[in-house]
Amino acid sequence: MTEAAAPEETLAAMRARLQEQCRVPPLPTDWEWASAMVSAEGLDFGGDFFVAAPLQTSEGPGLQMVLVDVCGNGAKALPAATRLADTIRGLVATQPYDGVMPAVSAHLNALEDPEAFATACQVVLSFTTGRYEIRSAGHPPVLRWDSAAGEWSIDSARGMALGIQDSPELHHSAGTLAPDEGLLFYTDGVVETRTSDFDEGVEWLRDVARSELRQGWPGLAGRLLADVTQGADDRAVLVLRRCRGI
Repeated sequence: MTEAAAPEETLAAMRARLQEQCRVPPLPTDWEWASAMVSAEGLDFGGDFFVAAPLQTSEGPGLQMVLVDVCGNGAKALPAATRLADTIRGLVATQPYDGVMPAVSAHLNALEDPEAFATACQVVLSFTTGRYEIRSAGHPPVLRWDSAAGEWSIDSARGMALGIQDSPELHHSAGTLAPDEGLLFYTDGVVETRTSDFDEGVEWLRDVARSELRQGWPGLAGRLLADVTQGADDRAVLVLRRCRGI
C-alpha cells in the first residue's frame, strides 16, 4: 500500500484533504479531545490518521472515532492514508458501528495488494453516560486514565489487522468514563524503537503519560509526542476526556 513519493504540490493537497478528514464534530461542554501527529519525515501527516463522526447510541448522542495506521510511513504512505480516510468517512456515515471495521478489512482485502493492510482502533462513546466500546484490529492497546487509582490502565481489546481477511477476528472491550477520566490512543511509532520491545514501550508510555498529566489535560497529546524519540515511523496520539461537571 506504499507508493512512490508524489510531487510536493500533490502531497500538500493530500495533507490538506487528510486534515479535513481528521476533523471532529463539536462535543458537549463536558467532553474534550486533542490530537498530535507527525510523520517520520517531520510532516504534519503521513500514514496515521483518524476519522470521527457523531453517533446516536441507545443512551443518547455520542461519538464514533477510528484511529488508523496504514502500512508504510511518511510521504509514501500519504496517498494510501488519504484514500482510506475517504473510504472510512463514507462507512461511518452508512454502516452500523459494529460493521465498520469488517467493512474496512473487506475493502482492503479486495485491493489484492500485499501492502494494503492497516491497524486500527475504534471507539464508540455515549456522551450521556460515559459508556464506551473499543474494537482493536492489531493496534496498540488503548490506555484509560482511572482517576480513583491515579493510573493509566491497559485496555484488553485486541484483534487482527485489517486487510488480512474479509472478516478479521476482532475483540472488543467496554467501560464507563467517570468525570476527569479519559482514553489515550496512539500508534505503534509512539512505543516501538529498535532498542526496546513493544511491551516495554507501552510501559514507558504509561509512566510518561502519568507524569505529563500532572501538568493537566490541556496540551497532553502534544507533550507526549514531544517526549518520543524521533524514529523511522509515523506517530500519532489522540486523547478523549470526560471533564469534571461544571
